[in-house]
Amino acid sequence: MRISPKHERQIDCGILAINQTTNSEWAMAISCGQKVTVCDRNLSPKYEYLLPDEISCLAISPKGDLLAAIMANGNHLAIVTAENQLVFEEQLPNPPAKYLLHNDNGFQDCWFDADGLRFWCIKAIECAEIEIQIRDTNSWQIQRQLLLEDPFGSSFSWFHPHPENQILAMWVAAGQDGQQIYWLYDDGTKIHAVEVPCPYDTGPPEFHPAGSEFLVVHDCNLKISRFSFPDCNLLGICEWPGPDWGVGFDCYMCYLSDDCVLVKTDEGRMHIIDINKMEVSEEVILSGHEPRSCKELYPTLDLKEEICGDLHYFYRCDSDSILSVHSQLPSQELNSKQKTLVIFGGKELFGSLAKVQQSAPYSKLFIESLGIS
Repeated sequence: MRISPKHERQIDCGILAINQTTNSEWAMAISCGQKVTVCDRNLSPKYEYLLPDEISCLAISPKGDLLAAIMANGNHLAIVTAENQLVFEEQLPNPPAKYLLHNDNGFQDCWFDADGLRFWCIKAIECAEIEIQIRDTNSWQIQRQLLLEDPFGSSFSWFHPHPENQILAMWVAAGQDGQQIYWLYDDGTKIHAVEVPCPYDTGPPEFHPAGSEFLVVHDCNLKISRFSFPDCNLLGICEWPGPDWGVGFDCYMCYLSDDCVLVKTDEGRMHIIDINKMEVSEEVILSGHEPRSCKELYPTLDLKEEICGDLHYFYRCDSDSILSVHSQLPSQELNSKQKTLVIFGGKELFGSLAKVQQSAPYSKLFIESLGIS
């Protein structure tokens, strides 16, 4: 399937946050060093920020009027308004050494709840524990917190919100040492964390937009498993078609319909999976970003004679749109900061897709399993 882009824009930096806002718009934060630009769905700039430290993580509030930033390799947390006014910050007393890629005692991820009242943070503590914090967005003081033992030691953790906006998934990863998923729920008094029985070596969950199921990549990227939510019953497994297709699946996925999922591959291409058959059905090709010889895309690198694409990752960002991030090619290096943003989609790609229900039935099932009325 060949699709033409709706919008394209070139940038010299990376995307660190994308968020659906309460007015049905969405925004993304583009970070380049200490500078952040928040753009709308047409890739037009809305706000610009200049933050005091190198940024590692960003979160946008539901109304789009606040930006949270984790900086200085996890040592500095700050909240700023759209007018660049600082409303809260916390700096840890012992900053990590500059040569360390991973801070074993610092902030790792943050997230604004959809209700705009709670701000979640993940903080690592001395390689041994993971602290989950909930702050009130009026005072920014910690209201509730939960300590979990780090299952692997020196892990890194990320939030992945469930579509019904009552439950957060937390993906804990430590490279080859292992990965684990937790469901998190705040009842207003206590934070509950439940370990999810997923395969070893699993990627983060990709939820169906209605919240009824999720997908994970596992087994060294050679399998995608489909599970029901919240009971985690296995609904099917899609295996990598074979060596002629490339290396394996990547963890970037999104539901196109109740029957189909778009997935990125390790070689920068996109394929559609029929989730009823759990089989790869066809490839999606963006005009202007067609797969080509790796030597043509990266002429100065010693790469094998194989076909690859320029895709880094993508997000579903609207009911009929996907935002994808591509290398500007040909490139002299694999990790160049020069990127091209693309918005694509349309009726030829998307199909019938169940929507999230206001009654949050799947979250209610999970809450009932905790014994909470």
